Amino acid sequence: MIKRIKALCVLVIVVLVALFSNFNVSAATLVGKDLYTMKNVSIEINGKKASIKSSILNKKGHLLLPMRELYEALGAQVSWDPKKKTASSIRNGKRVDLTINSKTAKVDGVSVSMEVAPLLYKNRTYFPLRFASENFDGIVVWNEGKQKVEITLDQSNGSNPPPTPNVPEGEKYTLYINNQKIMMDDPVIIKEGRTYIPAKYFYNYVEDSSGLWVSDRVFEMLLAGLSFQFTDGSNNILVNQEPVSIDEKPFIKSGEMYVPAPFLVKALGGNLRNLVDRKEIYITFNDYMFYSEFLEKQEGSTPKPQYIPNAQLEGSRNLLVSDNPEKINAYMLYGTTATLSMQEVQSTTATNEHRVFGWHLNELGTKAKIAITIQNISDTNSIKITNSKGLAKTSDNSWITYNVGLPIADSVLNGKLKNSESTGIVINPGETKVIEAYDLAPEFLVGFLQDIDISSVNGGNSKYIIRTVLAQNDEDLTKVHSDPISTDRYAHPRGAWPQSTLKTEIPAYTVGTPEVGYNLSNGQTDHLLTAENSLSTINGSVGNPGHFGMTYKVSIPIVNPTGSPAKVKIVLAGRGGLYSGAVKMNGKVHLIPTLKPSQEYVELPEYTVSGSSDTINLEIMHAGGANLPVAVYVESVE
Repeated sequence: MIKRIKALCVLVIVVLVALFSNFNVSAATLVGKDLYTMKNVSIEINGKKASIKSSILNKKGHLLLPMRELYEALGAQVSWDPKKKTASSIRNGKRVDLTINSKTAKVDGVSVSMEVAPLLYKNRTYFPLRFASENFDGIVVWNEGKQKVEITLDQSNGSNPPPTPNVPEGEKYTLYINNQKIMMDDPVIIKEGRTYIPAKYFYNYVEDSSGLWVSDRVFEMLLAGLSFQFTDGSNNILVNQEPVSIDEKPFIKSGEMYVPAPFLVKALGGNLRNLVDRKEIYITFNDYMFYSEFLEKQEGSTPKPQYIPNAQLEGSRNLLVSDNPEKINAYMLYGTTATLSMQEVQSTTATNEHRVFGWHLNELGTKAKIAITIQNISDTNSIKITNSKGLAKTSDNSWITYNVGLPIADSVLNGKLKNSESTGIVINPGETKVIEAYDLAPEFLVGFLQDIDISSVNGGNSKYIIRTVLAQNDEDLTKVHSDPISTDRYAHPRGAWPQSTLKTEIPAYTVGTPEVGYNLSNGQTDHLLTAENSLSTINGSVGNPGHFGMTYKVSIPIVNPTGSPAKVKIVLAGRGGLYSGAVKMNGKVHLIPTLKPSQEYVELPEYTVSGSSDTINLEIMHAGGANLPVAVYVESVE
């Protein structure tokens, strides 16, 4: 993601800034801890002296400049949010948000780490010169002899596309969506560097999409399995009926709802290029569109369910859960690398099946890489990855169940996990190899699920260690052989268990009798993935009562004494916090939108029982959340 941000810059940036590591103390005045004001420092922009009336500061060898005065001299618009203590600037279509005392900035909505946090000095926002050079398209030179900062703004276009200026209204564009060429009848409108396009160009040209006016100011668009509800002039939208605040404000013009294209591309995953000089826009959505349709959310409460009588583990695929620590920060690490979870395997079985499930948030303030690695600790036998497939999703916003958890659950139940390039690799004795690796920008979360089959090449015993590891600074992931960092025993799960599937059979339901309900993932009668049962306990394990990374099979026997075809229906409702997931009923997968406990539920399609008895089979996978219990209700349809 950091590389993508740099690629957005209009010019090639050259940073030639000396960081004052040996600045002359006689030319500075100490005004705070490690904070100096610099004397006789001048600023030149394209050879002309800039009028900077405020002090110029130095903190721990980093030069800090007054943001408003410098950015206005560069031709940027600057605003201040006193509640959030955030200063925002826009130049050449690029937006930068800086928050006082935070080393994480936002560049076009994407988190970027800073070496020194912005600070307030005499009610003015100061920020590091290096950050200015990297994010506002210039060459910056510190002339120590002359005590002068020389900023050169390159006026050429360079090899990258130019910044997106405001386009005069009435300009017609050619739009390409997933390689479909569309001659637009309506103008593209660009405000503050953000591209707005009439919603109809999305729902008319993206498969399985639609749009309708909810009222004279509200427009709802179904796109790639998500519902977006836009209100004229408001930056508060609804995504699958959940409120989300964005920077852009959709608006109505000439009877059309103009929606922010960058937001949709970011929400669905993809790329956007606006070639202003050619009047062309290219939009590509990533392959991930939900394979299944969402069930319609219903309002109302459901009765208190019973606990299922019992459950049992099924199958031969192990489960390694790497979800603790969920939030990774510098306080947890002893260096720049760490093992997050691990499982040591010693087996005489010809092929061993594994599932690795991970869920981690990068709070390090710098980019990192997370990987699944396998270390062959056998002295004699090589092992081979005979099958490897999975899915990983990243997100930097609060609706991670939709753009991370649900796509994973949907792909698992549909058998659509993607084949990995690690299939076929051989790991010799003493070797460690990477199975999958995931780049993780600051403040981004990654969720991943990988199914891996491992066989002994020589037919002998297999001895290996599966790890999830983290590295900063592009360090070699295969050299991370440490024990896992300590767990927070009150937080999310970590451990390894022998199976990744649960199954249960609820008591038989008789057609015509009152509704019955049973609670799954209740942490009581079906909590088999405990800390004590974990196959890996080094530096702690935490149980998995919410069944992260697992599939849950439910058999529902139906007794029909009527002798005639009868209909029953299945209702699902959350019983903890907000709930969402995927459910397969007799072979067909449906998505469960976010359900508020005791307020909302979903109904599966009605099922016809033709004989005296039948069985409804469900398979459920949760999409993540604070509390995961879900209740399954069965009732007759009159």
